[in-house]
Order: sequence, then C-alpha cells, then structure tokens
Amino acid sequence: MGALLAAAVMLQALITGDCLSCEQCFALHTSSCSGSFTQCPPDVTHCVTGLENSTLRNDIIITAFKDCLDPSQKAACGRDFYYTTSVFSLWTSRTCCDSDLCNGGDVKVPPADDTPNGYICEECFNDQSANPCTATGVLQCSGKRNTCVTFSGTASIPGEAGRSFSDKGCATPDYCKIGVFNLLGAQVYDYTLKCSPALKV
Repeated sequence: MGALLAAAVMLQALITGDCLSCEQCFALHTSSCSGSFTQCPPDVTHCVTGLENSTLRNDIIITAFKDCLDPSQKAACGRDFYYTTSVFSLWTSRTCCDSDLCNGGDVKVPPADDTPNGYICEECFNDQSANPCTATGVLQCSGKRNTCVTFSGTASIPGEAGRSFSDKGCATPDYCKIGVFNLLGAQVYDYTLKCSPALKV
C-alpha cells in the first residue's frame, strides 16, 4: 500500500511539475508518526522530520512530526535545542532532506546529553503568573546548554490550553534566536525572552 501511494505521488509530481513531495504527519505521545505524502508548495526545497519533548514535572509529552519545511525555518535544520529548569524542560530536534519522499520512515534523533558541563544559571519557575519570577537558586547546566534564559508570558504544552508562565534556566546557544520560533508541539504567545551567557564555575 505504501509503495502504491509513493508511486502515485511521484506520478502526480511528473504531471504537475517539479514540486517536492514529503510525508506529512503530527502525533502526540509517540516518538514516531506516519501519514500521507503531499506535494509541497513551489518555494519549498526540503522535507523535515522532527521530535519535541515537553516535560512539566512528571508530565512528559512527546510530539513527532513530518512535513514540507517552511523555508523560514531552515536555520533549525540539523540542530537540537534544549531549555531546562528544575521543573520544566523542552527539547526539540529536526532533520531536513531535499529529495522526494526523503522524510519517510522512523524519526531518528540523537540521544540527549545530560552530562554536567561546569556552567550555572539562576533558576526559578512559576506557572501562575506571567510576571518575571525571582531566582530561587542556581541550576547546574549540562550538555551544550551554556546560555541562561529568562522567559515570561503565555505558553502551552501540547494538548493543553495556554497559561501564564515565568521561569529561568539553562539553554543551548541560539535558543532565543532560533529555537523558540521553531516549535510545533509547545507554543508561546505574548512573551518576553532573554538570553545571556551562563557563568562558568
């Protein structure tokens, strides 16, 4: 059935032009998804496959996705973005490819690196208010997280309504410039986000 569908998509591409074809799916609470193949808009040059993990206390929500890559999100290709507090963490990884149906199959992402790296950031968490929270301690950063982040605003994790949050923690470099703008599961709205270098100890 899958081979027949792929053949039909390729035939349609031959008839209608050179547009790229990609698998398209979105699924919660799983590390893989499969869906239909779709013909992308003419300005799309890549397919994307990705995984997002939002963890709030003991509530872990994994989101898997595949799609035509929005050209404005190309900077996130082949990159992992992490943000961690003692209560909340967000990790997203995406892989991009540039040939027809190249994002089929399993979602493959590298394992998370939680090895302490010698950097620290102020830490706090409040899910009752969008007012900036006051640091309640220091968080040991790990992996490639060597940047301190302060967030305040409205956000939602997959499957839940938006609510007010404020927090501080450790993140990977460029999280403020690229990572938060390329989320598909978790969403942020009407927020303030600041990044600064973490302190080496």
